[in-house]
Amino acid sequence: MIIGFVRKGITRSLSLTGWGLIGLSVVLYVALELSSRWEQAKTPGEKNMGVAVLFMLFGIPMLISAAAGVLCLIGCALTIAYRRLFPRISN
Repeated sequence: MIIGFVRKGITRSLSLTGWGLIGLSVVLYVALELSSRWEQAKTPGEKNMGVAVLFMLFGIPMLISAAAGVLCLIGCALTIAYRRLFPRISN
């Protein structure tokens, strides 16, 4: 048996963590869009290194938190599937 005991609270905590991380990535995306538009508005038509810095500041953590959130939700789905396929037998 791969997993001997799966707690019932783990699915809820994985689900909440996943949705929280995805929410964080949405907030970071909005911050990236607003700040890059503001930075481009200061010097229209010119290439600006500030936008690249903003992508590193907001974009990379956004991608990492979105990936972690999706992995948490996949883990939650796998845990639910495991519990449905292999129910615990009470003695």
